Amino acid sequence: MRLYVLRHGQTNYNKEGRFQGQSDIDINEEGIEQTRKTAKELEGINFDKVYVSPLKRTIETARIVTDNDLEIDNRIMERSFGKLEGKKAIPDYEKKIEEFEIETIEDLEKRVKSFLKDIFEKYKGNENILVVTHGGIAQIINKLLDKNYNNDNFKDFILENSKYKFYEI
Repeated sequence: MRLYVLRHGQTNYNKEGRFQGQSDIDINEEGIEQTRKTAKELEGINFDKVYVSPLKRTIETARIVTDNDLEIDNRIMERSFGKLEGKKAIPDYEKKIEEFEIETIEDLEKRVKSFLKDIFEKYKGNENILVVTHGGIAQIINKLLDKNYNNDNFKDFILENSKYKFYEI
């Protein structure tokens, strides 16, 4: 199986440096243009299945990249940033998980592991699978699948808007 993990196109929250989390925000014009460029890169690939987060920004991104049917999966929705959603990003938020009601990395990783387990059980051949998701989910997927990456600092891996990473499983 070949797994393509694509982060959604840019939103205004991305541009403004705000916590986005599970806020349901559209991609902006720059995000549309970014995604059109990525669609050209992926043009020759026939995706056997396309999974998306239920948030508008991933659905909009997927619809630009492919005309396949989309399967919505809540397990690949972005991390909840609780009371910080929509607010300007702050550097030490991980130290205040309970105060801000932020989803823990452990809970996020459980969601992603469950999703990947289902995918790996279902697809064992020569399939091309596209997962259109979010930056935080892409970090967790990379932590779990890229054995060459330093998992202790998995947040150092940043998948830019409308960029994808390929994994051969």
